[in-house]
Amino acid sequence: MRVLSLALVLILGCVGSVYAGYRVVQGEGRAAIAGSDIASARKAALAEALYDAAGKLQTKVRGFSVQSASGIFREESSALVEGRFKGYHIVREERQGSAFMVSIEAIGEDDQNSCEGKRVDIDVRHIGVRVAPGLQGHIVQSVNEGLSRASSVLEQGVSFRISDQRWLPKLRGAERFGASDNDYYSQLMGEIPSAAGYSLSGTIVVERERRDNLIANVTDVSVTISLKLRDNFSGAHVADIVKRVKFADRRSIFGLDEAFISQPKVNIEPLFDEVRIELERILACRPLRAMVLEAKGGNLLLSVGQEHGVAAGDYFLVTLPGSKTNGWQIVRIDDVDVKRSSGKALKPSPVVPGKSLAILMR
Repeated sequence: MRVLSLALVLILGCVGSVYAGYRVVQGEGRAAIAGSDIASARKAALAEALYDAAGKLQTKVRGFSVQSASGIFREESSALVEGRFKGYHIVREERQGSAFMVSIEAIGEDDQNSCEGKRVDIDVRHIGVRVAPGLQGHIVQSVNEGLSRASSVLEQGVSFRISDQRWLPKLRGAERFGASDNDYYSQLMGEIPSAAGYSLSGTIVVERERRDNLIANVTDVSVTISLKLRDNFSGAHVADIVKRVKFADRRSIFGLDEAFISQPKVNIEPLFDEVRIELERILACRPLRAMVLEAKGGNLLLSVGQEHGVAAGDYFLVTLPGSKTNGWQIVRIDDVDVKRSSGKALKPSPVVPGKSLAILMR
C-alpha cells in the first residue's frame, strides 16, 4: 500500500470564487498502452497531465501518526491536490514507444491572489437627498455640505479610485458603460462610466424620530444613507450599503416650552467613512479588471494604468466563452501610462475582440 494517498479536485469551466487570482501552469502525463488501446492510454495520460498541473497550483500535505498493534508509532502523510482550472489546452500529444504522452497548458485559479497594490474604479453617480417636512434649514444645509465632501472622504480608500460624477442627471437606464440613457450626455461632458469599474448611487433620507416618554418630549434627527454598488461592465448589482446615524434633537419636559438641544449639530461625514470601510471590505480582494478598448493585430489597449496599480510586465487573462477552440488568451503588458496600458497577446489564437474583459493575473 502506498503511504502517500492522493486526491484530486478538478473543476473545469468558469467556476470558483471571483476573488481568486489566475496563473498559467504546465502539466505532463504519460500512460502505458495496453495492447492497441491508444484511446484509453491517451485519456489516462491527459488525466495525469491535469493532475500534474493542478498540483502546481495548490497542494496540501497532511501528517499523522499511526500506532501498530505492537505499540509502535509510524509517521505517515497524505497530499491533497486542490488545483482548480478555468480552462486548458493540449500543447503536445504523441505516442512514445509503448506509452502515450500528453502535455498541457492550463489557466488555474490561485487562492494566493494578492489583495494589495490594485485599485478599481468607482464612479460616484447621482445621490439624492430626501428631507422630511418641518426640519430646520440648518440641518438640510449641513446634510448637503456633508454630501459635497463625500468624494473627498471616499478618496482616502486604498483599494479604489473615485470619480465624482454626482452632478450628472439621475440615470433612467442601466448604470453601465455604453448602456445608459445618458451616455451621450456623459460623453459630451467627458464623464462616461469607467469601462470595467463600478458605480455607486442612492439616496440620503433625513427625518425626525419621536420617542417620547412619560415626562418628556424626545426627538432625534435620523440620517440614513442607502447606496447601491453596481458593475459597470455587466450592469449587475454587486452590493447594498446602508449606514445610519442619529443626532439628539429636542429634549423638553411636558408642560414646559423650553427645550434642550434645540439646534442639533448634524455631520454626516463619519457615515461616508463607514461607507469607505465597507467598500474596502467588498472590493479589496476582487481581481483588477480592464476592458479591451482597442485590438489590432495582437496589440491591445486596456482601460487601466498606473493609477490602478498596473506595471509593465504584468499579465492579463482574457476569456472568450464563445471561442470554438482555445477559449482564453494571455496579454503581456509592455507600456503603461496613467490610465491606460498596452500589450500583446502571447498566443496566435484566439483573436481578442474589442470590449472584451481582461483580468489581472497577480
